[in-house]
Amino acid sequence: MSKFVLQKGSSLIEIIVAVGVMALVLTAIVASLTLSLKTNAESEYRSQAVKRAQIAMEAFRRERTLLGWEGFSDSLRDNTTYCFQTIPAPKEAFVAGACEATDTIVISSQEFFREAEVVVDETVPSEPQIRVKITVSWSTNDSVKDVELVQTFRKWD
Repeated sequence: MSKFVLQKGSSLIEIIVAVGVMALVLTAIVASLTLSLKTNAESEYRSQAVKRAQIAMEAFRRERTLLGWEGFSDSLRDNTTYCFQTIPAPKEAFVAGACEATDTIVISSQEFFREAEVVVDETVPSEPQIRVKITVSWSTNDSVKDVELVQTFRKWD
């Protein structure tokens, strides 16, 4: 008569293998969640930067419309940087100068810098142009990111 031993429960080796497999799966899930959160935050910052760049560019468009070409071109200095911590009121002069460390816009606990670079091109007197480049930048743990928005204004009647 042969004796059959019924095995009840799991052996120690099976338990160790199961725990190892679960640890690998959980590590992969945590890593993908961390990457997803980082990507989501980066996307939010980029979206906010684009929005702030568009607001600053709209201020230049507004001034072009309100002041006309002559008033608009006379109010801007060639090769000048303007800091746009806040947007000036209509027909109020833009303040020249690069942004200082305290000239930040804080959104969702992230600090942004918004600057406009203006280049006046009057090489062809009958077709003057003003090139405006808005740059919104912010720092992450490992680098400085930025968004640029460029528009060329031309004289039209």
